[in-house]
Amino acid sequence: MKRTLSWIAAASLLLAAGNLQAVEVEVPGLLTDHTVSSIGHSFYRAFSDKWDSPYTGNLTINERPSARWGSWITITANQDVIYQTFLFPSKTDFEKNVALALAQTEDAINRLQIDKALLSTSDLAKDEF
Repeated sequence: MKRTLSWIAAASLLLAAGNLQAVEVEVPGLLTDHTVSSIGHSFYRAFSDKWDSPYTGNLTINERPSARWGSWITITANQDVIYQTFLFPSKTDFEKNVALALAQTEDAINRLQIDKALLSTSDLAKDEF
């Protein structure tokens, strides 16, 4: 009898769970790494260690490496390029580049948020302005 009741309870739970739909969970404030070289990974680690911002959007650090010239680093927020720099493999002025990237990224994010707040009109689509 107990076994039958436990099977009925399990079946009812499975049927009830089948009616539920998956809910997408959005994680705000991600800093994603799309670097491939050691200098790119070092830049990402140094930037992410020092990044402390209340910005809830996602940032992406991209890299286009070149064996001859170094790496082209871009930081994007919502598909908008907000910072670009060129890093040499010898790590010349590496810490200065990271500090400059942090300051300029914070300024660019603040400008994006101000623009979004001031230019949010419902009569124009985003691609029409």
